[in-house]
Amino acid sequence: MFPVNFSNATLGSDLDLFSSHSWSTLYVLVVRVYLTQGFCVLGMVTSVMCTATFLRQGITDTVNVGLLGLALSDLFSLVTLSWLNVCYEPSFDSLDLPFIPLDVAYLTAGWPHVFFTRITTWITVYITLERCFCIAAPMKVKAVFTPRRTVMYIVGVYLVMLASVFPIYYTARFANKFVPQKNITLLGIVFISDRNDIETVSFHINNILPLTAFILIIVGTAILARRLQQISKWRLKTVALNKSEEMLSRDTKIVKMIVSISTIFILCYLPGTIVFIWMMLDPELRIDGQHSYLFEAAFATLFLLEALNSSVSIFVYLGTSTKFRQTFWISFSCKLEV
Repeated sequence: MFPVNFSNATLGSDLDLFSSHSWSTLYVLVVRVYLTQGFCVLGMVTSVMCTATFLRQGITDTVNVGLLGLALSDLFSLVTLSWLNVCYEPSFDSLDLPFIPLDVAYLTAGWPHVFFTRITTWITVYITLERCFCIAAPMKVKAVFTPRRTVMYIVGVYLVMLASVFPIYYTARFANKFVPQKNITLLGIVFISDRNDIETVSFHINNILPLTAFILIIVGTAILARRLQQISKWRLKTVALNKSEEMLSRDTKIVKMIVSISTIFILCYLPGTIVFIWMMLDPELRIDGQHSYLFEAAFATLFLLEALNSSVSIFVYLGTSTKFRQTFWISFSCKLEV
């Protein structure tokens, strides 16, 4: 998900921005409060299951370490998105709260969600390129991509992404502010005077990083898909068609799994790339612009796709990895029977 610039918007009153567009209001509420929240709950459960399964398998394998990191980043991105959806729910705002929900969500849910989706993106880059390197130099891949280096990469990604969002937290502070609509003082956000200059740089960085990663994932997935096609053609020539599945090697299964994960990622995040380009071309596509109702509808859809992407990984693992499937059932079958 690409970050949103709230520089000129009044947080906590975004429903007023498109109140005249009832269809958009209804669509956003249904998608964000019900559909997206449902996928968030599903995704949090499945992410915990994936994490437990990968830990039980052990972290001595590079692929497992990468997928474990992916499961954790998915889990935290869903937790923050779920909290964001709660703050967006109108009935939550109507409660006698000591804070402005969307103001608080901006720093405790919005940007943390961006932070974790960035991490998900760059871990996906890593596991995709690792498989590409395995194809290009199969004898060297284990020497270059080790579990230790994978952990160091993930830690490095966390640090870089943390640095990229730090300016946002520098410019925004929690403080008591008067809310005219309610005629009361509540905890909200205040910004420093030179906020716009600092945030302009931060927004550019936070948009360039995911766009670069997205391109790398597309290229890597295309290479892996081509490789799978070549393997399939070769095996159809050398083995009977009804035995081709039984002859699949472990590496080929891993490639299939990574291709599936990357393809789902591309499909779910491609609309976000399109919306980002649209925002650059149309300055009115902002939370405080003339097309605010389209902005809200677009981002409600993007949040839904992000939640969907983080929720379906477990089904890919169960369908493509025999080892994961066996470990998963050993870990949870007895618990489900109790």
